Amino acid sequence: MDEILNFFPEEMQQKIKQNLLENLEEIRIRTNKPIILKNGQAEKQIPFSVTPDTVLQILQKICENSIYSYQNQICNGFITLKGGHRVGITGNAVMKEGQVINLSYISSLNFRIARQVFNCSTQALNYILNPYGNDIYTTLIVSPPGCRKDYVIKRFN
Repeated sequence: MDEILNFFPEEMQQKIKQNLLENLEEIRIRTNKPIILKNGQAEKQIPFSVTPDTVLQILQKICENSIYSYQNQICNGFITLKGGHRVGITGNAVMKEGQVINLSYISSLNFRIARQVFNCSTQALNYILNPYGNDIYTTLIVSPPGCRKDYVIKRFN
């Protein structure tokens, strides 16, 4: 968790640490809104004055003070951090020929915390593996975020 919290100003780090949820999945930082910690369906609001400067300061830390070098990831709407964590970025899209070429007025950052879930695919393997052809079926697994994927399997033959 410290690898994520280190991107935040010290006062914000302390507020988040005091209010941590077990199995934290998201930390939402939005301009002029409280900080939100999310775990599954549970959300906890932390009163904190998030300014546009605070959002920019966090983004600069994420980008190692070189936002330009992260421009492609920012245009895709997120930055991947060490450990597989992702930071979703919201702002005004600058478009050129139907493509996002920049984000301006960045107003929120959504930290998605990666974690390993052991044996999560065990039940799904019975549907995905083809025991007769000794291969894998073409498979699409669909489910809303935060919901179990092992019961929602559609096999295409």
